[in-house]
Amino acid sequence: MSVAAAWARCDERVVARQTLITFVGLRDPYAHDPHEDGRHKGPILTLLDERSFDRVILLGRPHRADHSERTRQALKELHPKLSVQVIGLELADATHHPEILAKLRVVLARIRRDGPDDEWSVSLISGTPEMHACWVLLAVAGELGAKLLNFRRTVHNGIAGPRFVRELGWGEPLASLRPETLALLSTRRDRWDDVDQQGAAHTPPRHYFSRAILELAVNLSRHLAPLLVKGEPGTQKHLFASLVHQFSNRASGPLLIFNCATVPADLFETVLLGEEGDGGDGKLRQADGGTLVLIKAQELPAPLLARLLKAVDDGHYFRARGRTPVKVNVRLILTTERDFEEEVRLGHLPVEIWRRLRTALITLPPLRERPGDVLRLAKDELERLNRTLPRPKRFSPAALAKLESHRWPSNVSELRRVIEHAVLTAEEPAIQPEDLDFELAVNLANVFTAAVPRLREGFSMMDYLRAMKLELVRGALRKTGGNQSKAARLLGLTPQAVSQILRQTEARE
Repeated sequence: MSVAAAWARCDERVVARQTLITFVGLRDPYAHDPHEDGRHKGPILTLLDERSFDRVILLGRPHRADHSERTRQALKELHPKLSVQVIGLELADATHHPEILAKLRVVLARIRRDGPDDEWSVSLISGTPEMHACWVLLAVAGELGAKLLNFRRTVHNGIAGPRFVRELGWGEPLASLRPETLALLSTRRDRWDDVDQQGAAHTPPRHYFSRAILELAVNLSRHLAPLLVKGEPGTQKHLFASLVHQFSNRASGPLLIFNCATVPADLFETVLLGEEGDGGDGKLRQADGGTLVLIKAQELPAPLLARLLKAVDDGHYFRARGRTPVKVNVRLILTTERDFEEEVRLGHLPVEIWRRLRTALITLPPLRERPGDVLRLAKDELERLNRTLPRPKRFSPAALAKLESHRWPSNVSELRRVIEHAVLTAEEPAIQPEDLDFELAVNLANVFTAAVPRLREGFSMMDYLRAMKLELVRGALRKTGGNQSKAARLLGLTPQAVSQILRQTEARE
């Protein structure tokens, strides 16, 4: 035997067999969504496109044996050298954690005997949410010893892009969470079929919040009482509201997020409650069976706020100029930056409304009161941005120290803007302190809080908006040294959109 052959045999002995363990879901092997070839690869086949395995173990329930067999055949067709094994898992209740855990422990013992030296990966994509939760519980308890794999969808400019496979580092940090909380956090995270919700571009990111806040979101999700979420600008109140919806038993229902600051006072009633006849249902009716989130709820007239609260309490309401009651089943979540108790003292809000709202009130802490979270959030945000770059960036120790010492007056929103700007403009792989432009983040935030221009005869809103867009584009070009691609990413636009704004200005000038 040659030396090369001997080394090859030694390598074969030390390289562990890569084994994937996954439940079989209804979207395996192919989903029924339209695709170029008439079928769309389901979670398991898509995972095998992204990661290489020597062996796949399919866990299927007997009454869905056809799914398991079709998935096995599809895997063998696409990956002829792959070893595929189907193990039946009889479950009386696929949502009962103790039963699932007991059956999984039996299966794991069997798999260990067949491949004691295998390296395992477990998919948290196919199967029920409770199954995913049990995998995580076993991993946290140290019984599993496997990589946990999930999909995450990329999003740019609010448009969902392709999914990619990631490993979830869920070990010790989650070990102290209650099983019920862990179940909710693990199973509704980047689900395969998490189609965009109304009002949110993708599944709300959990890493913006501390473990205590996540626990509170889970607790609040169990109740139907109207919820008031208070916090400074940039504390991600709307994302917290989305999480409460996502953790609740209304998660399959609609989630409507509506900014009250965008509607004139005289149109509130029509927009929210609708109008009899052809006037439309209104936001409250559109959210039936789900959750209605009202951002900047302080802009609502007090009488209308009282009607909304009465409607969700009574389960019905009357439209404007209507006599027929409209039945509705909605969870109402209000977000505000104001102190409603102070509004009561000033006479702007009836005390009865405040008493109703304070029964479920949460104040999200500003980032300056969470100094231990700053570096974690910064690194998470950098990791997210790195997925869109050909060459990833990293923080230098000095940059981390500067991030940690900043007061973050605009909270998480400011941190995201600062890091995105640094990623776009840093010339070296390591982000340095001079790449962190806190002034830019504050200036960009002020664009949206500046006073409305004085209205007079001859005022043109279109001309004013065009001027604002041009000023933003020019400012971004100055910051990026005239690079239109970087300026576009800084503004959340495509390079073509930036070019179009500049061309339109040149044509007018």
